[in-house]
Amino acid sequence: MTRAALALTALALSGACSAPCSTSEDDPVRYSKGSVSSDGTTYVTSAWEGPYLHFPGGRRYQLEHQLGKTPALVQTYLAFSENPLPSGNASESAGNQAVIERVDDEIVQVRNDTCAEFYLRVVAMTGPGGAVPADGGSD
Repeated sequence: MTRAALALTALALSGACSAPCSTSEDDPVRYSKGSVSSDGTTYVTSAWEGPYLHFPGGRRYQLEHQLGKTPALVQTYLAFSENPLPSGNASESAGNQAVIERVDDEIVQVRNDTCAEFYLRVVAMTGPGGAVPADGGSD
């Protein structure tokens, strides 16, 4: 292969590897499943074993948490397979892997702001006794 052909091949491959992806999908996917604990304070999209929600780059979920009040705490977990446990693993998300965009008495909205493909598990919890302080718990 000539030097010029090699340079063109390298340039083409580098462009393919760094092609931009869209991380701002317009329409959120509404999700009304999941479960609420018997005391009504904790919502989960799935059990630890799964199935987790498919969460490709740019995907935005609106999770209907059914808690009846704004959660005081939202935690997001990611895995590389739909049913990660017990043979695989899951971990808490970091940075822009799961951006929380909205939390209110009906919805938790979360978006994958990366180009990577994950599977998502979300846990939302209300405060002690089901109440969330008006000041968000600050002193």
